[in-house]
Amino acid sequence: MKTKLLFLAIATFAISMTAQHDLNWELQNTGFSEVSRAASDISIVNENIVWVKAHDGADTDNHIQEFTKTTDGGLTWTPGTIEIGSSGSGIAMIHGLNATTAWIAAFPYAGGDAQGIYKTTDGGLTWDRQDTALYNDAVSFANVVYFWDENNGFAQGDPVAGYFECYTTADGGANWTRVPQENIPAPLEGEYGYTSQVFVTGDAMWWTTNKGRIYRSYDRGYTFEVFQSPIDDFGGSTSSGEISFNDDTQGYLTNQEGLLWTTNDGAETWNLVFPGGDGVVFPGDVAAVPNSNVVYVAGAGSLMGTAVSDDAGATFSTLCDTEQHLDTRFISGTIGWSGTFSASATEGGIYKYIGPDYTVSLADLETKGFFAFPNPVQNMYRLSAQENITKVSVHNMLGQEVYSSKPSALTHQIDMSSFPHGTYIVNITIGNVQGSTKVVR
Repeated sequence: MKTKLLFLAIATFAISMTAQHDLNWELQNTGFSEVSRAASDISIVNENIVWVKAHDGADTDNHIQEFTKTTDGGLTWTPGTIEIGSSGSGIAMIHGLNATTAWIAAFPYAGGDAQGIYKTTDGGLTWDRQDTALYNDAVSFANVVYFWDENNGFAQGDPVAGYFECYTTADGGANWTRVPQENIPAPLEGEYGYTSQVFVTGDAMWWTTNKGRIYRSYDRGYTFEVFQSPIDDFGGSTSSGEISFNDDTQGYLTNQEGLLWTTNDGAETWNLVFPGGDGVVFPGDVAAVPNSNVVYVAGAGSLMGTAVSDDAGATFSTLCDTEQHLDTRFISGTIGWSGTFSASATEGGIYKYIGPDYTVSLADLETKGFFAFPNPVQNMYRLSAQENITKVSVHNMLGQEVYSSKPSALTHQIDMSSFPHGTYIVNITIGNVQGSTKVVR
């Protein structure tokens, strides 16, 4: 089966339930009745609404058709079954539009299994196949579905009749039109795509293949280019990888060995980087925050945890190395979720990000004449500005607040002499302007 491989030891699913929790992430309960349900595909609509597709983390041969959803930011999650009339079909991915409307891409595990694009408009109670996205050839295989709004969407599947079976719609999927062959580069011999491996920012879209290639569109899937990545395969047993982008040019690629590549031209070329800092490039997933220089990496199994970079991958800081993180998504500096494994219907299954906003920079503060020194610091960390500094807080890399003050003065000093050695985030407010900076003790 050509679905993306998950490089996890199945027996490790319960580790995150007993470890001390990283304070950057709040553990939430996805509500699945079965143990070890894993949140394997996350679709964040906004700060309140999130749809999640599940897989069985204890038995990967158990082809479940389940999802869970929150409409209150994760305070409560409501699980459900994706009923498409074909119990053998796999669910490739889920994409939510609002609290009631979502689409899934389904694929066949065996001959006779249903596949294609399905839509719900009643919160997941019923799912209807959108038949004009055909996926009815003997070699069809639906991998991806994505919508920009209630009308404009895209679906991608493996090659049929010599080219990838991709569709676009401008009416919510009532009518799908196959992307013309001349608009999409031809596949290599034996090339196919992977389930759920798609990333979108603005009108730009990227998806990956088993030949290590990346297809890119800048017009919502109507035309494509293709580029060779530095890895051989995005979902194989010896080569696997994930991609993510801050915008239509700046992106990241990680592989199963924890190597990191960056691009500044939308995936046309990639540069292998060896980040500084005290962080680990975890090999499970990579999640860029839109319109920023912030990117997170996540891992499960033998190398688990999360780390963050606020300088486009030049340096990373480890947030935690005792909890398992699967599919990880952010839509802003403060809105993100990361999948893990459930221990029961009332214990775990997903993490919500509650840590610092690393997208906030010093740029706005500098307009207020802000200055801070020294860095690294041994004892006193000194702050100054041309307007009153109204609030200061310091967090360690576990998200714990270790200092807070409201000085209402042009200068302020923080005695860090008793702080453990490490990296800290200093959050500063000057009037109605906020920003943050890193300091090393």
